[in-house]
Amino acid sequence: MASYNVPEGKCTVCKRDQKHYYEDCVDSTTLEQFKLTADAKKPDHFYYGVRIVTGAEAFSGTPDSDIYVSLVGSKGCTGKLLIVQGWFSSAVSTQSYDDLVVESDKDLGELLVVILGNPQNWMLSAGSAWFVDFVECIDLQTKRKQEFPCYHWINDGDAISFTSKTATMKDVKQNQILCIQREKQLEQRKTKYQWLPFPDLAMPSGIDDRVSNLPSDEEFGAVRTLDFLENALTGKGTMMLKAKLASIEALSDFEKLATALGMPTFVTHHLARWTRDEEFGRQILNGVNPVMIKKCVTLPPNFPVTTAMVHESLVRGLSLEDEMMAGHIYICDYKILDGLPCKDGWFCAAPICLLYVNKKKDLIPIAIQLKQKPGSDNPIFLPTDNWADWTLAKMYYQSACTQYHQIATHYLPCHAATEVYGMGVMRNLPDAHPIFKLLRPHFRYTMAINTKGRLKLMNDGGTVDRIFAIGGEGRRQLMYRGGMAYNIHCTNIKRSVQERGVDDPNILPGYYYRDDGLKIWHAIEDYVTDVLNEFYSSDGDVKNDPELQNFARDIYMNGFPGHHGSQQGHGFPNVIETKTQLVELCTLIIFNASAQHAAVNFGQYEIYSFSPNSPTGLRLPAPTVKGEANLKTILDALPDLDTAGLAIAVAHMLSQYSPDECFLGSFYGERFGEKKVQCAVTKFVKTLANIEDKIKERNKSLDVPYEYLLPSKVPNTIAI
Repeated sequence: MASYNVPEGKCTVCKRDQKHYYEDCVDSTTLEQFKLTADAKKPDHFYYGVRIVTGAEAFSGTPDSDIYVSLVGSKGCTGKLLIVQGWFSSAVSTQSYDDLVVESDKDLGELLVVILGNPQNWMLSAGSAWFVDFVECIDLQTKRKQEFPCYHWINDGDAISFTSKTATMKDVKQNQILCIQREKQLEQRKTKYQWLPFPDLAMPSGIDDRVSNLPSDEEFGAVRTLDFLENALTGKGTMMLKAKLASIEALSDFEKLATALGMPTFVTHHLARWTRDEEFGRQILNGVNPVMIKKCVTLPPNFPVTTAMVHESLVRGLSLEDEMMAGHIYICDYKILDGLPCKDGWFCAAPICLLYVNKKKDLIPIAIQLKQKPGSDNPIFLPTDNWADWTLAKMYYQSACTQYHQIATHYLPCHAATEVYGMGVMRNLPDAHPIFKLLRPHFRYTMAINTKGRLKLMNDGGTVDRIFAIGGEGRRQLMYRGGMAYNIHCTNIKRSVQERGVDDPNILPGYYYRDDGLKIWHAIEDYVTDVLNEFYSSDGDVKNDPELQNFARDIYMNGFPGHHGSQQGHGFPNVIETKTQLVELCTLIIFNASAQHAAVNFGQYEIYSFSPNSPTGLRLPAPTVKGEANLKTILDALPDLDTAGLAIAVAHMLSQYSPDECFLGSFYGERFGEKKVQCAVTKFVKTLANIEDKIKERNKSLDVPYEYLLPSKVPNTIAI
């Protein structure tokens, strides 16, 4: 091919055979040996075996009769070789591998690039996309085998090129043919992966799906429900039928809703204790928003709690100041919600909560103020108040937590940031780059779920606006506030727990998000270190990697454009200077897409299924005096049947795993060929298994097992 500056020989496919496999994922070692040979070899001709493995994903095969393969070697290339000779009768099938013998009148030399093409076929209106796992090439003269990972969809009009997984970083950077391949690959991708900024929301940029359809590599697989909102609404309908409710008349009606779609752990074990302070503290530490708690060393000036107010809770007999000095006092402050507008007839507080680790080592709330500005109309609620006052105060706190959690803990740092990282990888790192190979498995389906979420969940007047008290304008303002305050290191759990002063398990016990999260962080960090040591021997290697630096610069400039004017800054570097920095960055990206998202997402049905425990909105203003609340007040404040039902159905949908989920430590396909990297993967899997065993053993002694960070329940990527 002229573009690769090598001569094109006279080549033909002289033999073809197709077989099927039945595993979900295969590699070259699990398939039978290549046995196909040419019937009659010609003198001075050269023969190459080619095995093309079509994926197991539904509809991976194609009926197109014009698909072709091209081999590019150091001395020559084959040109386009038709794989399928007849229409439909010899189509490429899902879960199959096609063995070809290629005859050439020239020695191609070392095979460097494989190209698979799927020309536009105007006779086929749809269905001719083709998903290829990998191609194995065999020089039938020397018997040398090479594997070329693909793992891409090849659509009408596409020509996808890829390189051997045994090509070294030096080969990839210095060989002219491989340089051309990388440049062409990135040039193609940048037309498909274009940035879409959200300046009015100060949110991280996403993929611009207005330019064209979402790239097929990013779309959901056929086994996954595409219209997840419709799924949630179907769930709501099922729940309403089973609950058989016309309206909410008692707290027990919320229990009927909570159990209509299944029996969440919270309902099974703790429905009777949802009002208990110990349960409230457990959810702050180990619920779906475990990142707000901070050690309190001095009270904020707008939260005038005194020892006299809370002395009955301070069971050690110390003053509030002494308890703070001892490290027993913690605080959660939702000042970011202050002044947010709400929908008509709905209300949201901006609470501050003071918490205490008692002698039993339980974290319990000891004071809650529902508005930021102190005053006579903003009482500080205490456990010594009457049951209704204290319960209502905790409900307003939990409701505020739900508004914040969905936008600023779940969507922004997990979904939106991971989409940015995926865009940076696809736009700047070719398939052969080690950082591409390392990070790519952690972006599967993320752009698909985000684009559909922006269309149907986070859109103006969409499901989020219907469910939450802050509605559309409040959501937009919260997104802007959260976006301007965002820094990528908020999901660096090692930094986060230290900065929040909650890193010592002896002082703050029972914080299982921290304990399990740190174990997984360190496991990922060790894995990343082992992998990158194979490719970067010094800081200079990192700094002098132009593709890596383009990746950093593109994300810095285009991934977080709304943050350049903020004092906080987004934390992503413009230049990656050292190996240590690169390890931390890759660890953060993988942890964020896997463990962090699992911790803040998959417990939503458990926490939100019983609306009084964590209502998505309240229909009465926050109380301004004590002593007037009663059970009727609580029922009047809680969400109506329709809102509660939709919120529970959406929480149920968001808490489900995909049938084709890949969990942490498992990967679809093998992109690396280096033995040391394969050893690193094996070591990583063993470490995760040990973590799993330790968590399960600990959970045996807990009233409520903490399972969100069991490695076997942590997906590789954000797909819901």
